[in-house]
Formats: sequence, C-alpha cells, structure tokens
Amino acid sequence: MKIILLVDIQEGYMNDQLKGLPKDIAKHVNNYDYDLVIATRFINKNDSLHKADIHIKSMTVFSSKAKLVEPIEQIADIILMKSTYTSITDDVKKLLDKNKVKQVYIAGLNTETSILATAFDLFDKGIKPVVLSHLCNTVNGEEMNKAALNILRKAVGEECVL
Repeated sequence: MKIILLVDIQEGYMNDQLKGLPKDIAKHVNNYDYDLVIATRFINKNDSLHKADIHIKSMTVFSSKAKLVEPIEQIADIILMKSTYTSITDDVKKLLDKNKVKQVYIAGLNTETSILATAFDLFDKGIKPVVLSHLCNTVNGEEMNKAALNILRKAVGEECVL
C-alpha cells in the first residue's frame, strides 16, 4: 500500500515563503498513484506544553488557523487531528499495522518538528520514512529547514530524504 502523510498544512502556518507549498503538494499527489492520502491537523490543547512552555496560543480546535489549507482538504482521503509533533497517532499505527505497510511518504510542515518526529517514529517502528524534501518546509526559515533535512539524512539515511 502506497501511503503519503501530509503533515500540518494549516492556515496558521502559512506565510509568503510557504504559500506555494500546498499547490505543489496537491500537484505531486495528483501525479502519483497513492493508495491512501492522510492529512493531519495539529490541534493545540488547553493543557499542552505547546501553550505552557513554547507559548503557542493559536491552533485550537475551533480556530480558523487550525484549518487545512486549500487544496489539501480536497485531496486527502483521511483527515486526522493530533496534539503531538508526530503524525503517527494510534489510528495511523493501526492502519499501518493492518496493511503491513513497509514505507510511508511524508510531505508538509514543519520540518524541524512534525516532519522530523513523524520520520523518527516510522523509522523506530521499522517502517521506511521517505521525506519528500521539496515538499517540506518550515515557518522558521530556510536555514532551519535545511538543518532538519540534514539531521534526517544522517538519522534515517540519505536514501530516505528525496
């Protein structure tokens, strides 16, 4: 089963640098034959360390900033909410196990947090993460994006970061 995870491509993360990313991702998804497209939405809970320690106040469940950016919602087969950096929620774990998935493609935001955590979780579970580097980015600038991609190349392997 060929799966792609579209990680946290939400209104609250969009800026001028990132505005073309959702369309690039949609074009990619439409040009490749994925069996399943899963999109995740980060939801900041009231009692989260994201609020307490990092001082992120937005991205609450009813916030317009937490909505998926067009056209991501239209291309997703499944949309999951999560309150963690990783996209490997219990539901995703069950789906991957049930279908004996050996490899998952990853695209989205933010490379130094959610993309990294998702790739590490997949790797630790014996599933090959394939990070589509041209379809990943961060609100924290190109230097941070490059650093996170370099960490991924060292930690999960050069061949896992395309």
